[in-house]
Amino acid sequence: MKRLDVLILLLSITVFIIAQPVCQVKHFSVNDGLAQGNVMGMLQDQKGFIWFSTWNGLSKYDGYTFKTYKTSQEDRYAFGSNRMGTISESKYGDIWCPTYDGQACLFDVETEKFIDVLQPLEITTKHSNYVSRILSLKKGIAWIICKNGYTYRADEQLCKRGEGITLYSTFTKNLKGDRIYTVYQDSDEDEWILTNKGVTIVGNKRVDTDFPFQYITQIKENIYLIADKGKLAQYNFQTQKLKFINIPCPHNRITNVTVIGTETLALGTDNGLILYSTPDNTFRQIDIRTSTQPSNYVEQVYQDKQQNIWVFSQSSGIIRILPGSDEKEHLFTPQNEVIRHGRNSRKLIFEDKTGNLWVLPTNGNLSYYDRKEKKLKPLLTDTDNPKSIFSPLVRFYTLDTQGNCWLATARGIDRISFFPQSFQFYQTDYEAETRAFLRDSNNRLWSASKASYIQIYAPDGSLEGYLSPQGNIVKEKQLFYNGVYAIMEDKEKNIWLGTKGAGLFQLTPKGINRYSVTCFKHQPNNPYSISDNSIYSIFQDSHNRIWIGCYGGGLNLLIRRNDQTPIFIHSNNELKNYPTDYGMKVRNITEAPGGVLMVGTTNGLLTFSNKFELPEEVKFYRNCHQPGDKNSLSTNDITHIYTDKRKTTYVISFTGGISKIISGQLLSEQIRFKNYDQSNGLASDLTLSMTEDTHNHLWIVSEIALSRFNPGNETFENYTLGSTYQQQFNFSEALPVINARKQIVLGTDKGFLEISPDKMRKSTYVPPIVFTGFKIQGHPADHPIDNLKELELKASQRNVTFQFAALDYVNPDNILYAYRLQGLEDEWNEVDNNRSASYINLPAGQYQLQIKSTNSDGVWTDNIRTLSIHVLPTFWETYWAWLLYFILFILFTATIVYVLFYIYRLRHQVDMEQQLANVKLRFFTDISHELRTPLTLIGSPVAEVLENEPLSPTAREHLTLVRRNTERMLRLMNQILDFRKIQNQKMKLLVENTDLIPLLQKVMDSFLLIAKEKEIDYRMQSATKSVFGWIDRDKFEKIFFNLLSNAFKYTPNGKAITVKVTPHKDTIDIEVADEGIGIATEKLRTLFQRFETLVKENILQPSSGIGLSLVKEMVEIHHGSIKVDSQPGVGSRFTVTLPLQKQAFEKDTQAEFILNDAQSSSPTATDEDTKGTDAKETYDNNTTDCHSILVVEDNKELRTFLKNSLSGDYTVITASNGEEGLQSAIDNLPDLIISDVMMPVMDGLEMVKHIKENNSICHIPIIILSAKASLDDRIAGLEQGIDDYITKPFSATYLKTRIVTLLRQRKSLQEMYMAQLTESKNAIISGNLTPSQPQITPFDEQFMQKVMEFMEQQMDNSELTIDAFAEHLMMSRTIFYRKLKSIIGLTPVDFIREIRIKRAVQLIDSGEYNFSQIAYMTGFSDPKYFSKCFKKVMGVTPSEYKEKKDTSQS
Repeated sequence: MKRLDVLILLLSITVFIIAQPVCQVKHFSVNDGLAQGNVMGMLQDQKGFIWFSTWNGLSKYDGYTFKTYKTSQEDRYAFGSNRMGTISESKYGDIWCPTYDGQACLFDVETEKFIDVLQPLEITTKHSNYVSRILSLKKGIAWIICKNGYTYRADEQLCKRGEGITLYSTFTKNLKGDRIYTVYQDSDEDEWILTNKGVTIVGNKRVDTDFPFQYITQIKENIYLIADKGKLAQYNFQTQKLKFINIPCPHNRITNVTVIGTETLALGTDNGLILYSTPDNTFRQIDIRTSTQPSNYVEQVYQDKQQNIWVFSQSSGIIRILPGSDEKEHLFTPQNEVIRHGRNSRKLIFEDKTGNLWVLPTNGNLSYYDRKEKKLKPLLTDTDNPKSIFSPLVRFYTLDTQGNCWLATARGIDRISFFPQSFQFYQTDYEAETRAFLRDSNNRLWSASKASYIQIYAPDGSLEGYLSPQGNIVKEKQLFYNGVYAIMEDKEKNIWLGTKGAGLFQLTPKGINRYSVTCFKHQPNNPYSISDNSIYSIFQDSHNRIWIGCYGGGLNLLIRRNDQTPIFIHSNNELKNYPTDYGMKVRNITEAPGGVLMVGTTNGLLTFSNKFELPEEVKFYRNCHQPGDKNSLSTNDITHIYTDKRKTTYVISFTGGISKIISGQLLSEQIRFKNYDQSNGLASDLTLSMTEDTHNHLWIVSEIALSRFNPGNETFENYTLGSTYQQQFNFSEALPVINARKQIVLGTDKGFLEISPDKMRKSTYVPPIVFTGFKIQGHPADHPIDNLKELELKASQRNVTFQFAALDYVNPDNILYAYRLQGLEDEWNEVDNNRSASYINLPAGQYQLQIKSTNSDGVWTDNIRTLSIHVLPTFWETYWAWLLYFILFILFTATIVYVLFYIYRLRHQVDMEQQLANVKLRFFTDISHELRTPLTLIGSPVAEVLENEPLSPTAREHLTLVRRNTERMLRLMNQILDFRKIQNQKMKLLVENTDLIPLLQKVMDSFLLIAKEKEIDYRMQSATKSVFGWIDRDKFEKIFFNLLSNAFKYTPNGKAITVKVTPHKDTIDIEVADEGIGIATEKLRTLFQRFETLVKENILQPSSGIGLSLVKEMVEIHHGSIKVDSQPGVGSRFTVTLPLQKQAFEKDTQAEFILNDAQSSSPTATDEDTKGTDAKETYDNNTTDCHSILVVEDNKELRTFLKNSLSGDYTVITASNGEEGLQSAIDNLPDLIISDVMMPVMDGLEMVKHIKENNSICHIPIIILSAKASLDDRIAGLEQGIDDYITKPFSATYLKTRIVTLLRQRKSLQEMYMAQLTESKNAIISGNLTPSQPQITPFDEQFMQKVMEFMEQQMDNSELTIDAFAEHLMMSRTIFYRKLKSIIGLTPVDFIREIRIKRAVQLIDSGEYNFSQIAYMTGFSDPKYFSKCFKKVMGVTPSEYKEKKDTSQS
């Protein structure tokens, strides 16, 4: 029973139409930054800030934050309290805020400081004042009214400096009364002061009256003065006379005066309302009493824009009076609905910007006036809850320039913002989503919800009734079947309803509001029943076919048999081509221009033509999202397909925005789309549906917003629910329709909306932009910049941050900002809702900071705020600094030019000296070359005579002297030639590991005879007898020969010359010290320069001047150093430091390493290690194609050195004596042999002899390395048939080069020999080889003759094998293979093929045989294989070769 009672209660609920004004209420309290909850006054200043006076200071609000101003003990003016009273604004934007303790406080907005205006005067007069009121006039004058008859007139600009203040009082006789009612400024800017004893005018006018007028107003050029005792007077500007006007209406007291219209005074009295028409001087009294309102006492009067007069009386409520008629009504809040507070609210009445009238009646709630129903209706904060009445206690209120109403409540502030009434909300079913609409042929609106109700509305919007299960439209609320998701009316006016789970319903008209109901459901046993019971879309195409989209059953076509029985065609019967894999969940069906039906599914878009005879003929095309293709469908889940009046089709997809079809061909799987999403300005990517209004604007529905799309310029205008409608609902997937009143009907989760597109407009409000803060170097500035026209920044203030705000109080979080600094940048910086602009290290100069914003609706407005900025330069950025820079630049340039010129002169001088030195050196070099031949002709005969002829002792002595001086002269010329080589960087270092002590002793021995003759103590000092190091022996000898020669040259008889050797770890120091004449200090610096001599010190022993210079050069190319210590008269010491390690020369490109037979002290590999290595390096022609070299050397270190040097490019085989070498040559058949001569067991020459006598290996080139360097030894080696004879020590580079040359010559010989062999069938090796080529030995010649003879015999033998060839020549297969390849460079197989192809060429040239005959004659068993081999060798096929031959002959 309880459930039944609830159901009956739900059914009795009628549709609730919500039509209260659209507004937004926001509360501010101390938690939001307000200084204190008790607000005593509020105003909006000239810039747009909202100011609030509280019990704890003054608060300024910019739409985002509150900024509170209070006095402190440090301020110049000490106030007893921060509790402020009613505030007002001066002409200059300052705020008058009298304090609770009666001080005249003026807040200077420029300095943000409080000023006690009367303090200087009080100090002077020693009189304290208690301020009761401050009245500010538009002309910039404020009247400060104090107790005890003191009144001060203050200039609002001068009073901040303590000036421009005048006392007005009765005792100063410039004021008539001691009690001031009001001060008024007329149009001539004269000031009227109404007192209890008459009127005082400050200005040009004069009035002589002592009547205590309390009210004053101006109409045109007349001033009207009213007293509460019922007196009315008129002052005319022309006559300058005051005239009393009699009021003929009975009354005792006038309570208020209001100007109605432009020329009517409304006098509120204790006996009704009196209207005085000033042009015709007539009065009309209106009794405001009604049957529900007994009071005739008028407290306040207001006239709205529709000329209604609203009157507040002493009774509850408010009275509306229509002038010109007797119509009046008393409107009030029912007592049971009144929200009561601890005190009475201030009376409130105003019209908002949308034209709605708002009233807070006496003893009532805040309400709006419904002009249609002529009722006061409360404002509900929750439209779903009738008890959520908004009616705060109102202390004060004000309206800002944007139309917002600000209410000072019991605690805090309420702001009410108003919006146009652009929609009407129908709450049909609580928490039930509206899912489908239909505008039928009678212009009625059908609405279906998930709550299973179907409502039908008349064209005017009134509810006609509900659809009952029997098909009748009834007034009582009745449930239909399961939630209807699709409604369609066909051309026969049948209504089709698609439900979720309950199947398809057909409503056939049977009369007015009566239909017969037919249900179609899926029947598993009937293949022609509908495919599924959940139906999301129903559509009738241009051929009147009805298509049903099932969510789970795919597409259905409804057709009727001959007996009119409906059947459903789908993929389970005749619709065979339907894509069941991805088309079973259908959301929407429509028809595009050209007769193309489009089906939106959850997995893509399907298209097909409506031009078909049989369902089996239908061909479907699928389009879906293609990753990476921006012109494919945005997403696959399609919710709606819409074609506008321009015949443009749009596809609306879930989370994919909208996709406009830009392809002309829709029957394709490559349809191209243009996609729009949030990045293009759309409110949301989660789009649900689309429709078009009467102005051809497209409206896109998303979950919480509407977007108006202009197809012309492709722009979006978005309307969000949060800022536009203030209703808590979401839009549903119901497809929108246009009702009979041209409104867009949209489904929501609580009912539906009817939107008037004409009224959907963005706000045009242009918010002013103000500067709210300023930071320098990261710290807040001590002064505001909003009032500045130009901001001047010092050089130390170049890091700045500007804070700003657009004063739009409706929804400031939606405001977007942009700024730029002209002079530094031209493009705008769009910063969303960020309200600051920062610049770092601004250059000096003039700038314009520009800031612009949108309003709270996101519309960019023309509100650019500009601030000029002047960044002062540092001294270094001024013109004086630039002048200084220019002067310094000129001086610097002059200095550089002078230095360059000086360097040029020095370089020219050095070049001249260098050229002179080169001339000297070239001269000496040429002379040296010329003298070498005469010296040779002198030296050789002298040596021959000394060695072979018998001579007398005197003659032998003389000839010995000749030979010694000849050798000395030759040595000097060699020095000059060496110096020339060093100068041209052509001096090579031939370094080898040498024992330095014996070599040094050898050099010293050359001077023993001179030492004896001069009786010089000549000796060597060395702690060791042997020191090995890597040096060039020749240059080492020259270094110390020169040093010792100089020592003996400049050392007197009887002195000493010592050579001291001091070895270190990696270097060695060798000192040559003498006790000679020494060297002057000034000479030491140039001692090693070229042509520098000490000829002045020893004129009897002249010098060439290049000896020490040559020594220094040779030491340095050894990577060593030389230094000298000398004292005149004591002697000199030359110290040479040389490296010992081989690593010092490894990166030197001029160094070359030499290795000889001498045994090294370094450890070498053992015989076993060498044998193991040799075994591993045996040549194998089957595994490598590189050349093989046999090294035969008995010295293990030299053998290892050669192997390491050559193994990078060749396969190296080693042997330790001639016998091993001979056997290795026979076994491995190397490409080249390198051999020593003097070896145990069998020497090198004997091994060479055996090799050349061996028919198998006689062709191998041989290089001899030997320490035997005599001519006879060289001749003996060449007689044995070797290819080169290299003496030790030898150059590794020379050896490698010689190997490459021999192998290259060998290759050339092979090619030449092969060419000679194939010249004719009897080809032989000719003897006309060039002298530079190595000669073919007779054994090789005999071998090749045998090979060619056998080849001629076996030319047509296709079964010829390599083994038969080797057996005929009495060789093993391996030896034959290597022998043949080493002589002609071809393997036996390649050789046979080459000879046969050459013979084939000869036979083709003869022209006597065909190709098959030639193939068999040359040993090919298959003509095709013959043709393949022929093309491989000759590059063309036999037929192509013959054609070319015939063409050339013709």
